Amino acid sequence: MTKHILFLVAALLLITSAPLAAQQRHWVFFRDRGDDAAERLVHFAAEGVVSADALRKRGRDVTIGDLPPSPGYVAAVKATGARIATASRWLNAVSVDAGSSVLERIAALPFVQRIAPVCSWEQPAPLPAPFASRPASLSSYGLDYGFSLEQLEVMRVPKVHDIWIDGTGITIGMLDNGYRWRGHEAMRVIDVRGEYDVINGDTLTENEEGEPYGQDSHGTVTFSALAGFRQGKLIGPAFNAAFYLAKTEVNNSETQIEEDYWVQGIEWLTARGASIVSASLGYSDWDDGTGYSYENGDFDGHTAVTTRAAVEAMRRGVVVVTAMGNEGSSVGSLIAPADADSIIAVGAVDFAGNVAGFSSRGPTNDFRIKPDIVTPGVSVYSATKSGEDTYSRSNGTSMATPLAAGVAALVRSARPELTPVQVRDALRATADNADSPNNARGWGLVDAWDALLHHGMVISTNPKIIWDGAQSTIMAYVISRSPVMRNQVSLKYEAEGMAPGSVAMSLQTPSSGVGEGSGLYVGMLPAMAEGTKVRFSVTASDAAETRTSPYGAPELMHEFTAGETRLLGAEHLLPSSLVLYQNYPNPFSPSETASTFIRYEVPLPGGAVRLEMFDALGRRVQTLVDGFRGAGVYAVAFDNTALSSGVYYYVLTSGETQVLRRMLILQ
Repeated sequence: MTKHILFLVAALLLITSAPLAAQQRHWVFFRDRGDDAAERLVHFAAEGVVSADALRKRGRDVTIGDLPPSPGYVAAVKATGARIATASRWLNAVSVDAGSSVLERIAALPFVQRIAPVCSWEQPAPLPAPFASRPASLSSYGLDYGFSLEQLEVMRVPKVHDIWIDGTGITIGMLDNGYRWRGHEAMRVIDVRGEYDVINGDTLTENEEGEPYGQDSHGTVTFSALAGFRQGKLIGPAFNAAFYLAKTEVNNSETQIEEDYWVQGIEWLTARGASIVSASLGYSDWDDGTGYSYENGDFDGHTAVTTRAAVEAMRRGVVVVTAMGNEGSSVGSLIAPADADSIIAVGAVDFAGNVAGFSSRGPTNDFRIKPDIVTPGVSVYSATKSGEDTYSRSNGTSMATPLAAGVAALVRSARPELTPVQVRDALRATADNADSPNNARGWGLVDAWDALLHHGMVISTNPKIIWDGAQSTIMAYVISRSPVMRNQVSLKYEAEGMAPGSVAMSLQTPSSGVGEGSGLYVGMLPAMAEGTKVRFSVTASDAAETRTSPYGAPELMHEFTAGETRLLGAEHLLPSSLVLYQNYPNPFSPSETASTFIRYEVPLPGGAVRLEMFDALGRRVQTLVDGFRGAGVYAVAFDNTALSSGVYYYVLTSGETQVLRRMLILQ
């Protein structure tokens, strides 16, 4: 009897340490999953709640930790008079609406471990920034970033895009207040795989009837900064990733968001295979004036339920990227779940690298440095919800977070096998303050290029394809700090009606500042009929390893249909006009050299090309090329030994354009 009274007293201390509202929402945590957990696990696995993609990414099957709370426990809580709001599989808990007397009855249940209030976060008012009046910078990058160039260039993201790593193959989850993306020119092209409104229990993440105008504003801005794509205006760092959107923040006069929605949202995203989660939200105050505080030691990595859920996501293989908060420069001004260990907490800097005054600081209560990294969070360019072609600039760690998540996606796109801690460490170890991290800028401003190469060699995740009317040319970058073995870069393919094969890829354009043999590699597939389904992979080796693109080949392969040309971001490598080069060697002496080579270039979109040889009197002596050529660089061998010594002319014709050069033949 005494033990029972002591337990009841202890439980009551947990729920009465802060004033209780008449019907305040609380989390109820259970001690275990119930006596029937093993039996329920079998049925749960068969139901496929956790997708096959999510299981593949985490590298293991469902476990007891994936089970929802025991139905018997939930029923018993409900029987006390509480209203069940939501259930968390990861936390083994339910959130309930209940008054003090009901909470006391819940606390007396023998399987209840503890009870804690649900928290909400007051989002700081947006900080106005003047709209830039200067024109978008012109650059030599493969993509035209418009006004978003500066925020990406300071992180060296365009350099990563230029080797065709852009988020391909990665699934990213977003947690925010709502998303108006379908009608905007920079957002309707995004690959959105699914949406879930946790608040209203439906699949509409835009504003619904009765919601305030701003309900879907914040999420639209952050989502577009991460994933938007409109050349000349806005490009996000991970524009080629796939996305799931969770609407979890309730907007009202105090712009509050409830913790249980956040937890339910991240569980939903993870079950659908998200390997990166970007959350520009956090918690410090509750609606009754109490809440997490640094003074009370709550930011210790395991108190806030959102912090615990973020860690659980990390344990399931998800990289969680979250905002530090906009609470200013005082010590310990961070918000949850930025205090979580092994996740990436993001502070804000301006384009000059100075920490923003509003950016929250660490350390955590257990003396870990926070933030982990900083990215631009001042005057960040993004799309807005007010029109199909409207844009603005915004400030806040809310804006820094999606940019950081985008860089994390680039790293994991290139090396999907990396764990969340390895991704975090790549970003931290290569940032500009890594030698002396502190609680203002953490390990420093992210360097996407160095982070990408931190763990070793990378290959383009989005190779380019050129169709010339009969054959497909595949182009991919192989980049490493170590020497790349040029003779071991190959293209493996499977095509309908053909035996699987492999062709060597040759180094066309070496890259500087990296290991010897790094650069752009090109390989040509055999001739095949237009419309043929093709699967291929690129294999490369350096001194340390052998890798493939895509990772996991031959089980996973790139796919296309013969006849397609895919050049997004590669157009700068292709000719801008019809070009004919001087043959080499010239003069051409058939008795000394077997042939002379004539190079020519065809611009986008390609066309009918004719290359002919004429003598000094204008008589055609040979046609070297006559047919369609896609955009690209070509070479043809001339080895006619029947012509006498003298001056000859070779002429390249395409449409109304004609280019002529002279060749000297010496017999």
